[in-house]
Formats: sequence, C-alpha cells, structure tokens
Amino acid sequence: MSLLRKLLTSGEEKLFEKLVSHMDLSVKSMYIVTELMKGGLTLNQVESMVIDVITNEKAGDKITAELINLVSKGAVPLALLGDIEFLIDKIDDILDLIYFIATEYGRAFRVGLHKKRHINDIYNDLLKTSMIALKALESLQEELSIALKDFSKLQRLNDRIDIYEDKVDEQKSRMLDKLYSFGDEIDAITFNHLVEMIRSLDTIVDSCEDASHLVIRVVSSLLY
Repeated sequence: MSLLRKLLTSGEEKLFEKLVSHMDLSVKSMYIVTELMKGGLTLNQVESMVIDVITNEKAGDKITAELINLVSKGAVPLALLGDIEFLIDKIDDILDLIYFIATEYGRAFRVGLHKKRHINDIYNDLLKTSMIALKALESLQEELSIALKDFSKLQRLNDRIDIYEDKVDEQKSRMLDKLYSFGDEIDAITFNHLVEMIRSLDTIVDSCEDASHLVIRVVSSLLY
C-alpha cells in the first residue's frame, strides 16, 4: 500500500482533503438538524440555528467550486473523471438537502406548525432518523479521510453505511404509514411538510450510500 501511495498525485490527495472539508459542513449541519428536532426552542434560537446551516451551505458551494476547478486541471485520471464528478455532486447534494430540512423546519416553526396535533409524534421519529443520518455522514466523512490510507477500513465503513441506509428505509416506511393513518386529522400543509422532511432525510442517507460506493470504486481504481 505504501508503494502505491507514492504513485498518487498531490492533486488526488488534495481532492480528498477538500471532500472531507465539505463533509465536515454536512456533519455540523446535521447535528444542528438533530437539535432542531428535539424541540423546546424559541423562535430566535431556531432562526439562529437555521442561519448557521445556511452559512455552511454557502461555504460548501465554495468548496464545490474549488473541487470542480481541481478536477478541470487534471487532478484525477481521465478514466475516473465521471465517477469523481458524480461523487462531488452527491456530496454537494447531501448538504443541499440538509439545508432544505433546516430551512423547512424554520419555515414551519414560524407559522406554528410545531404546535399542531400529531406533528411532534412524527418529529420524534424524524429525530431518531436524523441521528442515524448523522452516523452515516460521520462514517462517510471518515471514509474520505482514510480512503487513500486504509482500504480495509474503507470497506468496513462502507458496510456500516449500507446498514444505516437499511435502517432509515425501514423508519421511512413506518413514518409514512403513521402519517397516512392520521387521515383527515391532519391538514394538507402539515402533511406535505412532514412528507418532504421524511423523504429528504431518506435521500440524504441514500446519497451517503451512493457516495460511499463511489469512493470504493474510485479508490480501487487508484490503488489497484
């Protein structure tokens, strides 16, 4: 492995470093989302936390631009260009979805949706799901940090993310079943809000799984 590592270009290593920095923003933002889901916050606290997520998303856009610039300058082999570009898109999409969840929560909070019947029941389930999503994000971040150093650990982390994705799929189904069971007891605005939150969290973990598989494929091509 050490011999193969010497064959890697500084551009490839720089690319993974920037991907780790991008994932750090997603981890921080998802932690904020879990705090929002716990409830018991004032409007000022909610708005301040949402602003923090928005700030992270803007910082992520800058890193994405830097990544695209690196790739355009030949930081990776041409044969891997498609996979690397897809990986960058997936990681950027993750932060965009977390941004959406936080801003959607803030929007709903401002109009008092959090006070409506049934919503806290689903929010409690969303909290559990967001905590699994946070673990998936942390695992993906660790993957990116050790990707060019420890392929065996990379594979173990990939397996872990697959398990997280399965758990979130199960929770998504249960939450949707519960939500539909409310029937006419829930208004359309609240229903649509909760559906979007559920599906966005599910997509975040799906994207973690997709990104993890891409990392495995890219690193396998680089080192073997």
